[in-house]
Amino acid sequence: MRTCPLVVGLIAVLAMVPFAGCGVARRVVVCYTSVDQEYAGPVFDAFEAQTGIHVLVVYDTEAAKTTGLVNRLIAEQAHPACDVFWNNETTQMSLLVQHGILRRLPDDAGQGILARYRDPNGLWAGHAARFRVLLVNTKVLKGPIPSSVLDLASSAYPRGSVGMAMPLFGTTAAHAAALYAVLGETRARSFFQQVSAAGVRIVDGNATVRDLVAQGVLAWGITDSDDALVAVKRGDPVSVVVPDQNGMGTLVIPSSVAVIRGSPHVEEADSLARYLLSEEVETTLMQEGYCQLSTRQEGGIAPLTGTSIKGMDLDPRSIQVSIATAKADLTSIFGQ
Repeated sequence: MRTCPLVVGLIAVLAMVPFAGCGVARRVVVCYTSVDQEYAGPVFDAFEAQTGIHVLVVYDTEAAKTTGLVNRLIAEQAHPACDVFWNNETTQMSLLVQHGILRRLPDDAGQGILARYRDPNGLWAGHAARFRVLLVNTKVLKGPIPSSVLDLASSAYPRGSVGMAMPLFGTTAAHAAALYAVLGETRARSFFQQVSAAGVRIVDGNATVRDLVAQGVLAWGITDSDDALVAVKRGDPVSVVVPDQNGMGTLVIPSSVAVIRGSPHVEEADSLARYLLSEEVETTLMQEGYCQLSTRQEGGIAPLTGTSIKGMDLDPRSIQVSIATAKADLTSIFGQ
């Protein structure tokens, strides 16, 4: 079982620890990741078994998904402790690009990944995609079956019966910024004000939304496809709706991998980046239920729904432009 270092400086010390009984320093690589440990841990174990390179992992918290680690990378820029960032989405990668924190991936990393899931300058690549869904408790729902994320603002459902994660973190923040990019600032701001006025329950993560819907505490809520799949596999009384398939589409959320400029372990970082972006790892993550779409094919069929998924038609960089405005508005609306 891996444990995160309590002090960043300890990482550098551990990097120089020799193998027991010999004078050979152990090869290590430091990875910050917002991918859940239940999925990331076995991937790191397999990488270590194949390469002999030990992975020192720092995981993010559920409530502050991605944002916490991005802020940490920015704070550490002058003296990087991290070698590889394995993000559970892509929008925050643009912020790291703006700060000059990333260096170019190895040219052979992520072969076959479609261009729209890559940074045009080769600084990061997306893989193992999920997408946003509406999860409905079929026994509790009163009112029409929701079909759009915009139904979060509807008055057709009792107050407190609909839920979403705090839209300042993780994939919910990415979705909010995407809505600002697609709808425009004025309409998006109005929408979230209506969400607040409708009494939508704000919780600390997508998994919490899933569990509250599964328990019947919520009639429905918005979450990610991997969380919804857990409820389906458990046999919970739920159904999954992919929102906005006749309109703007849902947000498709690839994970993403980048290497850190000036990191301590350059060769090991490149090796881990190649491995994480391999088709082998993407296939494994799909089999384990972490992701439901490949970034290597157009119009993929999602096992969760058995249908093709219409994604929102936007560039991750356009979402990044909207992040600051969305964060300011949503902090004012929901408080944080």
